[in-house]
Amino acid sequence: MADLKNAIDKTEELARKIWLAGLGAYGHGLNNAQGGYDKMNDQTRRFFDDLVDQGTKIEADAKGALDKTGDKLKEQGQKLKDQGKKLKAQGKNIREEGFNLNVSARVEEIREKVASKLTMPTLPSFSNDDKLAEMNTKLEKLIDVVAKLSAEPKTATATETEEKPAPKKKAPARKAVPKKNEAAA
Repeated sequence: MADLKNAIDKTEELARKIWLAGLGAYGHGLNNAQGGYDKMNDQTRRFFDDLVDQGTKIEADAKGALDKTGDKLKEQGQKLKDQGKKLKAQGKNIREEGFNLNVSARVEEIREKVASKLTMPTLPSFSNDDKLAEMNTKLEKLIDVVAKLSAEPKTATATETEEKPAPKKKAPARKAVPKKNEAAA
């Protein structure tokens, strides 16, 4: 039994050593993890601080550039605004002065254009003097003809122009009677 007890003792001692080795490994891992965490935490903090510094610098540069650009834009905007006011005043003057002067000229120009495009039909013109002279000539001829006709002596007498009685009508002819044929009798 001594061997058995000896074997159990050796097994217990071996199990204890395994247990202690596991605890040692755990402790060593914990220490390494803690050291790594602290180291990583320090590095992370430094990295974060570097990023904040760099961001601050970029923000300042961007603000400066934006301020310069904003100032330039404000200047350009003011220049455009001033030019707009000048143009507005010029336009108003042109409208007030030019409108009064140019309306009648423009209307006349349009009338001339329309008149040049339109052609009015022309009616044939008749000379009234020529027409009147022609009609007088015809009238004189008619007067001459009437005068000649009324001046001619009457050649026919009243007895010659009397009407003769109409001839009497003859009695209508009788119908012919057909002859009898002797052979038929």
